[in-house]
Amino acid sequence: TIKVVVKGTNEPAKGTMIILQPLNFKDGKKQEIYITDDNGEVLNVYHYPKSILITSFGFQTIEDSINPDSSYVFYLTKLAIDLDEIVVTGQYDINTSDKSIYNVKVIDENTIRSMAAQDLSDLLSNQLNIRLSQDNILGSAATIDGISGQNVKILVDGVNIIGRENGNIDLSQINLNNVNRVEIIEGPMSVSYGTDAIGGIINIVTRKSSSYPFEANVNLYTESVGTYNGDGALLWRKNSNALSISGGRKFFDGYSPVDTSRFLEWKPREQYFGSINYNYTGDFHSASVKSEYFNQKIQNKGNPVLTPYQAYGFDDYYFTRRLNESLVYEWRMKKAKLQLINAYSNYRHIKNTFRKDLVTLDQTLLTGDEIQDTSTFYSFAFRGTYSTNIPLNKINYQLGYDVNFESGEGNKITTGFQQINDYALFGSVEFHPIPNILIRPGVRYSYNTRYGAPVTPSINIKYNFSENTSFRASYARGFRSPSLKELDLYFVDVNHNISGNNNLKAEHSDHYDLSFTGNHVMTSAKVKAQISLFYNDIDDIITLALVEPVTQLYTYINIDKYKSAGGTIEASYKTKNFSYSTGFSMLGSYNTLSDSLNVDKFSWTPELQNNLLITLKDPGMEGAVFFKSTGTTPGFSIDENGNSYQTFIEAFTMVDVSITKYLWKTHLALSMGVKNLFNVIDIQTNSLQASIHTSGGDSLPYSMGRFVFASLRVKLYSESKSESKQ
Repeated sequence: TIKVVVKGTNEPAKGTMIILQPLNFKDGKKQEIYITDDNGEVLNVYHYPKSILITSFGFQTIEDSINPDSSYVFYLTKLAIDLDEIVVTGQYDINTSDKSIYNVKVIDENTIRSMAAQDLSDLLSNQLNIRLSQDNILGSAATIDGISGQNVKILVDGVNIIGRENGNIDLSQINLNNVNRVEIIEGPMSVSYGTDAIGGIINIVTRKSSSYPFEANVNLYTESVGTYNGDGALLWRKNSNALSISGGRKFFDGYSPVDTSRFLEWKPREQYFGSINYNYTGDFHSASVKSEYFNQKIQNKGNPVLTPYQAYGFDDYYFTRRLNESLVYEWRMKKAKLQLINAYSNYRHIKNTFRKDLVTLDQTLLTGDEIQDTSTFYSFAFRGTYSTNIPLNKINYQLGYDVNFESGEGNKITTGFQQINDYALFGSVEFHPIPNILIRPGVRYSYNTRYGAPVTPSINIKYNFSENTSFRASYARGFRSPSLKELDLYFVDVNHNISGNNNLKAEHSDHYDLSFTGNHVMTSAKVKAQISLFYNDIDDIITLALVEPVTQLYTYINIDKYKSAGGTIEASYKTKNFSYSTGFSMLGSYNTLSDSLNVDKFSWTPELQNNLLITLKDPGMEGAVFFKSTGTTPGFSIDENGNSYQTFIEAFTMVDVSITKYLWKTHLALSMGVKNLFNVIDIQTNSLQASIHTSGGDSLPYSMGRFVFASLRVKLYSESKSESKQ
């Protein structure tokens, strides 16, 4: 027999993969794959020497040779310091970021806590090559590598989030109360994930189970600018079954640097959210059923109108509701994995305008489709992949399908109801022409009921100079399909004359990426350095343009193009109780005026990042500093006389500082800190134009200034530990 146990505890290593292959060519080349039983054993029944590879996630891989009809005991050694981040996005199976063919950034749960990040906008504000923009009604949006948020796909446990306003998902609506980690892949992922993934993928991986039979968490958080948040979670585990229930409320009272009593620059906002998740994890099968609910209200109170006889104001209320249901099934075979994701999403956005009497406080709902709006979008998504991931195989592959049905209804949609369906097949192959080179070509073919979907190819190459140094290169074709709003919007009132365009084509892009990564792993620490370069070229960008000056008719057309380029240098040093990372990047944004005028083709902006986390065990304390400086962003524009002039957005630096004290054996955690230490409020610019919710001016609202925050985290759990299969 062959027995595998955990070194130090001698516990049987149940479910460990063992791969055998003949040592001599005359005995053949066929691999044999076994999974250890409950005793950590497999039978040794062969009759010639073989090589053996033993692999189990979280342990060092064992490679050896064995003789026939003999008994062996192998000891699995846990990784001395598990600093290789686990990743699942874009992978054939669970992997680590170092072994992935993609460059995957992982923001773990500890970093989320140390940043006191309440939503995805907070979390991404510190990342290199990610820029945030703020609209006080539409919320926060992100650009990645200079590519706008409408080209960035956001997933929760692999399920797409719908409900874009002005092309973007509001990042402040994505709460982090029950999140395990966030995975970010920069650059097109259209082969695997289809439309809206030109800029990259952000996948939020939620916490589905606990290491304990029962666990309860409560989190309270407040800010000196009027934020009061509270959430909690209950988690149960028994044998192969796990259940988690979480929910909370976030409240922001509104804020203005100058007290205007009624009109607030930063609008009052209230959110309620909750989720329930059941998870079954067997030896070879697993299933997860999840339901999520989100409800938000934003108030936009107008300035008071005062006359000798009355006082009143016009108030807008914006309501957002999200309902997401998903069923995920996995079947792990000896040589492959089948994953099926089925999801339903419902997104509703309501705008109501009231006339409020400021004397009696009565309010009256105004009439008219131009000032009242209800839009609802529905999405059914069905995705399946069949993947092989055998370590000794020269060839592994993934085949998949992706079917999406999306529909929308509302007064601003042509005929009141429209739908769009997309059917796609995709596949990729990972093969080793020689042991140190991994090549992954892929392709996606789609059929869409509303437009001509492009065939999307990609190729990724990874070369390992050694166990700890690697080089990656990739080319990927990306695309973004026209949205239902761009195809079918109908918005006509006194101030608007906008019509959708059924003849739109998909945007498409070419993306090139090079990177070099080096790691040095020591007994209790890991040093990592990385240099990366990228170039993006996007054509047929969908833009809202004036097509009939007489009637002031605007519609969406494929006219624009955009390019971006950049490079990043990053380094980090991590131990169990200490972490420091630093990075520098240059981002070049394409100047479209360079096609016709003598101006620079690219405008370059530098960024600098420094993060520090320290844990002191004896006093039970943690300290963290998060620093990101963004340099001046130059550009070019044309004045009213047709002459070009240089624009700018001034440089700014964001610094957050926090300290945490653990009490009662870490059951309680008290945190305090300061966000926006340098008191950045508005960013000066000479390039701002008026938009729907902002007026033109010489500054961009970015933050509410310096403020203090405090939080209390409570974690209770049963003392009897059970095996976690998370």
